[in-house]
Amino acid sequence: MNVFESAKLKAFENKNIPFVVDVVEPLWSPPVGDKEFKRFNVEFIVRNNISENDLHFELLDGATEEFLSAAFFTKKGDACKVEEWYEKESIRFPSNLKKATEMSRAYLNLMDRRTLDLMGQDDIKLSLFVSRKPGGGSEILSRLFAKLRGEGWKNLYLWTDCDCNWKWYEKRGFSLVQEDVYQPFSDENEKYKTYIFRKAL
Repeated sequence: MNVFESAKLKAFENKNIPFVVDVVEPLWSPPVGDKEFKRFNVEFIVRNNISENDLHFELLDGATEEFLSAAFFTKKGDACKVEEWYEKESIRFPSNLKKATEMSRAYLNLMDRRTLDLMGQDDIKLSLFVSRKPGGGSEILSRLFAKLRGEGWKNLYLWTDCDCNWKWYEKRGFSLVQEDVYQPFSDENEKYKTYIFRKAL
């Protein structure tokens, strides 16, 4: 039987944040610092995508309770407590390393603001989704899109960039609504492109 057929959708529990970090750490680790700092920086990015709302979810194996995937959403006006976490956890690192986190913070804040500015009050943003098993991301999104549609949300927005498989969204019915170049991550050889997508729910 397909593991997802009996999987349970429930509210995300913060105790599972390390599982999310495990998935994205190889992709999002900064080029500086030791393993501890790299993981800290990645956890900051993950927590930056968890807003203070009831729109974060996880999919668990129905038999073993194993964590399979997670998805986090944000609506206009939502707050995030990542800064409180950052102030507490960052004190163990020197200021020269924390510059990498500051670069991440500036980038994330800019792209979140750009995306939220395009949204109406009936729209919602997919902030992050991850999967520990192939197919888990598609499964949790399929379930949640139906749930969000039933709750009256009209459009789903998200942003991504050239470091991610952004064409995955085009193949799944998302429309590109804004494309930009982020100069701080660009160089003379390559432009670092960012993309904002929208999908009607």
